[in-house]
Amino acid sequence: MNIIEKQTALTKSLYEINSNTLKALFELQKNNVSAYIETNRTFGEKLPEIKSVETLMGVQKEYGTALWSNAKGAFQAQNDIVKEALTEAKSAVTHAYGQEQVEQAPVVAKKAKAKPKAKAKTKAKAKTAAA
Repeated sequence: MNIIEKQTALTKSLYEINSNTLKALFELQKNNVSAYIETNRTFGEKLPEIKSVETLMGVQKEYGTALWSNAKGAFQAQNDIVKEALTEAKSAVTHAYGQEQVEQAPVVAKKAKAKPKAKAKTKAKAKTAAA
């Protein structure tokens, strides 16, 4: 395979990976919005049943816990989708260029921080008053 064919195959693979990832992220967001609406509807139905402050506090605690649980699950699912996309992209690049070329790629070293210049020590001379 020549370099142009490899580039074309890599571009096609990366396009498919990106398309699938975005589709999965949009589907996840759609499900998250549906879950949020369902959570609000469920707890909205409980509002007429509230007769005391204690009950209100309990419902608010349940609502907060449900929202946190949904958000935590959504972030974890999103994280998993992105990790999978990165793994697939790494595999596509490795396949296109071969492992030996990927390993031989130059690593850009971090620029060492320049040490601040030491200030010159000055000796204060006491002026003597001439009398």
